[in-house]
Amino acid sequence: MSPSSWLRWGARALALASSLARAQEPRPSATEEIVVEAPRIAAARDPTAATTVVEVDRFAGESKDVAALLATAPGVAVQQYGGLGQLATVSIRGASADGVKVLLDGLPLNTAAGGGVDLSTIPPAWVERIEVVRGAEGARYGQGALGGVVNVITRRAAAGRWSAQASGGSFDTGSAMGDVALGGEAWGVLLSAGADATGGRFPYLHQATPTVPGPLIRSERTHDASASGGLLAKGWARAGPGRLDVLLQLSGGARELPGWPYALTPDDRQREGRAAGAAGYTAALSESASLAVQLRGRAERLDVRLPSAGLGDVSQRDVAAGAGAELSWERGPSALEVGVAAGGERLEATGLGAGRSRAELSAYAADDLLLGDRFRLSPAVRAEQVGRFQGLSGKLGASARLWGPLSARASAGRTFRAPSFAELYLEQGLLRPNPDLRPEEGLSADASLAAEGPPGLLRLGGFLALYRDLIVYQQVSFDRLAPVNGGRSAMGGLEAELATAPLGRLGASAALAYTFLASRTLRGGPEEVGKDVPRRPRHRLFARAGVAPGPFELHAEAHWVSRQWLDLRNAVAVPAALTFHAGASVRLWRRPEVRLHLEVRNLGDDRTLQDGFGNPLPGRMVLVALRAASNPDQPGGRR
Repeated sequence: MSPSSWLRWGARALALASSLARAQEPRPSATEEIVVEAPRIAAARDPTAATTVVEVDRFAGESKDVAALLATAPGVAVQQYGGLGQLATVSIRGASADGVKVLLDGLPLNTAAGGGVDLSTIPPAWVERIEVVRGAEGARYGQGALGGVVNVITRRAAAGRWSAQASGGSFDTGSAMGDVALGGEAWGVLLSAGADATGGRFPYLHQATPTVPGPLIRSERTHDASASGGLLAKGWARAGPGRLDVLLQLSGGARELPGWPYALTPDDRQREGRAAGAAGYTAALSESASLAVQLRGRAERLDVRLPSAGLGDVSQRDVAAGAGAELSWERGPSALEVGVAAGGERLEATGLGAGRSRAELSAYAADDLLLGDRFRLSPAVRAEQVGRFQGLSGKLGASARLWGPLSARASAGRTFRAPSFAELYLEQGLLRPNPDLRPEEGLSADASLAAEGPPGLLRLGGFLALYRDLIVYQQVSFDRLAPVNGGRSAMGGLEAELATAPLGRLGASAALAYTFLASRTLRGGPEEVGKDVPRRPRHRLFARAGVAPGPFELHAEAHWVSRQWLDLRNAVAVPAALTFHAGASVRLWRRPEVRLHLEVRNLGDDRTLQDGFGNPLPGRMVLVALRAASNPDQPGGRR
């Protein structure tokens, strides 16, 4: 597409967007806290999206990392490669980890190297809530969001708020974290730090040969230790007619890589680190218009030692930077947002030869239209250039208030994902690159009914998704594999969620998230077409019940994942897994609040559990934590 075509398309898009109208909830004023993030990033701001917000305060004192928190949302599948500090990635509605865009305060964490985002690199001490958006969301969040978006929101810089926690337990596992916020009427600063480590050794049971039933063999998971930590600093200040927000995030860690039960790797290990930052300024231009600008940057490193694969030491360095501006204005019942963003990324890696760079440019418009008192229409469109790849993403959403607490919403969208540098250029071992790859494409549609009010939330919905031109690795010679656009799959299913507010004197509460996913491989060999997509279980269930009488709190959880396949032919399966967890806490002191927590995972001590790649998962695990926090009536304290 030529520059003149881009200009003509942009003029038509802006003309179309400005002709629409919308009404939305009042926006934050310049003196209220605004999370530093790229324009149109906050998932909860889109009233028509299939969205779940995981509030971390519901699990205060529990040893849940980001992966475990995400597993409480419908439509989400978390792959933990052995657990206990090892690699963890997320899939939404059957998309690959590369097809889920992961943001931290609006900063994209997906890199040009590809492979998805490792959730274990996000320190849980930072997190206040996680916003999960399901569906093809590239129009609002940028390319790569084929299955959806995960936006991790860090704690607010609310003056006077603080917390600290230390925990320890089975398998030489321990953690420590804390945060404190200072400020006044015109400024605020938050500092948050956390560290965790585990020895990772645990016993497990497995068959001598994965494809041949036989007696179980007892083994011990070794060479599985990990340690990680992070520091978050963020602040805000009034500046002239607007407000300035800044943040800095530092994280890093090291882990041993034990390999599969049938292919142990006792000498493999890795180290990683990340630094990210952003600065944003928001100001009101008039009573109805405002302008937001942002600068952002990220630097990551990864060093891996892989003697088991004959690769020796492998290193990777990734640097990205960008800027964006968004103009918002309201007129009558409408509010329109248009914006532009530009950036670039450079990757240097072993096997890549000379470092590779590519620029990114996007222009977008989003609007909501209130039709009467009950109906809302929300269109969005985005044009992007990612290196030499170009693409359009679009979304149309609608919502309706039907009766009382009952509402309905529906949306449909299309987006794409540009091939990663690894897929295009990286020579490594048996893998060769393919510079002729095309972008992957995702299309989805969904609809849901919800009842929401003071007692809680109940939502039931269905979805369809089609993923085309998926990049898969195929054998191109006797001993080489290369990526090609040979994959196509269809997904469909149901999503249900329930969450109640504490009820009665016992403070009883319940939560449930259920996903039914029917997946089909649409392209491949005759023994593959029509089969379930590997590592896409049909059923996932999270259920939780709790009571909180007086100073005590008790809860129990159940997690069920149905059988899933390891291969395209559906010949090798990972058995279904049903696990139970329980916990309790007691308040030792009221102000500040001090609580002692006890948590038991995998109550049944099932030692045959495996992840989606056949890695063993831990048996029974006991954790004890001591947590202290500021006034529990303040945001961030225990409610």
